[in-house]
Amino acid sequence: MRGLIIRFAFAEQVSVQPQTYLKRAFKEATVEMAINPINPYHQWFIKLDGKSVKTQQRNILAVPSPQLAACIAQEFNLQKEFLSFKQMPLMMLARNAIDLDYDATNREYIEKTIISHLENDIILHRRNQNSQLLKIQQQQWDPQLRQFNSRFGMDIQANDSIQIASLSQQNKVKIESLIRGLNNWQLVSLSSKADNLKSCILAIQLSYGLVDLNKALSLCNIENYFNKKLTETENPQESDEEDNKISMNVQAAQLFSSLIYSQSILY
Repeated sequence: MRGLIIRFAFAEQVSVQPQTYLKRAFKEATVEMAINPINPYHQWFIKLDGKSVKTQQRNILAVPSPQLAACIAQEFNLQKEFLSFKQMPLMMLARNAIDLDYDATNREYIEKTIISHLENDIILHRRNQNSQLLKIQQQQWDPQLRQFNSRFGMDIQANDSIQIASLSQQNKVKIESLIRGLNNWQLVSLSSKADNLKSCILAIQLSYGLVDLNKALSLCNIENYFNKKLTETENPQESDEEDNKISMNVQAAQLFSSLIYSQSILY
């Protein structure tokens, strides 16, 4: 379905629909401070030619910090003839967080999705027949699992069988408590990391500063890197594009979480 930017002249708003591509119909995206915002996470507006942007759920796009607002405005300004939301990960994260702030109906689903990433975590499941790859996985992943268990008081074990083991009730309660303690902005950031890394463990480690970004990206790609060394990829360009997309999304989610609380006297 062809996307449209819908203008509401009387309200001075632009509605951003969820389609992948939209024709650019603005000259410049700018940042504006909100006056007496009710929600402290909605302090800075991103405006297109002076018009407020609205989310998929018709909520005004407003973010916690001027730095995050400036980065999202830059994403808009870098767009060409057509907007590509795939190239606007910060805006998409902010949109999701804002809609959760106004309607938390989907929050439980997001929480359960993150937990499912833990149950299917690449760090836990080493189902392969190559002993060399298994050794590399053990060397690289086991320290991360030990650190995760120690930091968060869990006793999750790696599993090399085909059957995916369920989390113990104790571990499930602890991970649920950790996730439910996050605000909506932290939650959408963690969800994006877990989805792209295919690892709740790496996503949480990254969020808490227990592993750096480049290390997390390399750890989630151990099997792919190993297989590339053994055989020539049928379509290396497609493989590289997927790696680049994952890297961009994880970097954006990490930047997003760091900019939630940033402030500056320059604005």
